[in-house]
Amino acid sequence: MSTDKAVEKYEIQRVPKPGNPSRNEAWALIEAARRIAAVIQYGDLNKAEDREKLRVALRLNLRVWTIIQAEQLVGENQLPAPIRQNILTLCKFIDQHTISVMSHPSPERAVTLIDINRNIASGLLGNPEDDTPAETDTTGPSDSSNDDGLHPSIKLEA
Repeated sequence: MSTDKAVEKYEIQRVPKPGNPSRNEAWALIEAARRIAAVIQYGDLNKAEDREKLRVALRLNLRVWTIIQAEQLVGENQLPAPIRQNILTLCKFIDQHTISVMSHPSPERAVTLIDINRNIASGLLGNPEDDTPAETDTTGPSDSSNDDGLHPSIKLEA
């Protein structure tokens, strides 16, 4: 099997199934964090090509957070008003910080976004002990990811 087909198969297996909005949001946050981390870890921000890859990953992150923000403002929301307000404040920070990183890219500044995404995704996924067998995630092979749901080659040291 060619490398391109193997990567395509891997990506298809990792996409979450419909029906669990929290897991889907967590997946989107982790995916955006993974893409940002990949550029930082394997790219060189002194090269225009890698800076453009980072901008693409950051734009994806902005889109994910725009959806999260819209969920807080539109429709029926079960969250208490103070929690919604905290989420909106976080969304504002993400917007401002992402634009700042786009303007002045640096690994240290981008890591802030990666950490926030991973922490929010972790909260959305909850404790593994809380899962019932019917809720167990089967979106991809369990041996191909590490404990934060990212590909094993994507690890940033804090």
